[in-house]
Amino acid sequence: MAASRLDLAILREIVRIVQEKARVPEKVRILKRFYALTYLEDHRQRIEEALRRFDSDRVNMLFGQLASKVKYQMIRDTPRRPALAVAKSASKSRAVAAPKRAVAEAKRPPASERSRAPKRPSPAKRQASAKQPAKPALPKRAPRPQRSAKRVAQPKRAARSRPAVARKLKAKKRPRQR
Repeated sequence: MAASRLDLAILREIVRIVQEKARVPEKVRILKRFYALTYLEDHRQRIEEALRRFDSDRVNMLFGQLASKVKYQMIRDTPRRPALAVAKSASKSRAVAAPKRAVAEAKRPPASERSRAPKRPSPAKRQASAKQPAKPALPKRAPRPQRSAKRVAQPKRAARSRPAVARKLKAKKRPRQR
């Protein structure tokens, strides 16, 4: 029986967690999805016992049997409340909260006065800012120098013709005359 990629990924993740954290996982996360694991018989307890004893041979043997001893099921992400129920409950809560909101707004000063009042930092922030000296501004970095314009893009070797390459080779072979 050939194992699918998901089966292998889950088995590798189980082994990685067991080796890293020395505990047998109940669920694993693979490709942003969670899978609930169930171990057949008492395989999980055997792995945990071997881990407690630091018996690596037994742990490796149990890892070998893991493919036939573990079953998994994807855990679906379900919203806590359906969208329709949320809309209905929100409209009900607004109707109930309307009188309360009116009382709360009557106690607050008008918006024009609130926006004019300067916001002061909390006492803890004021103390922290008073203790720390102001940081000096960092000097600006000089711009990177531009590369010289002398470098001209060379054509690719495949684009050069054979006679041009032959001329270049002859020019290199000729001794300089003075």
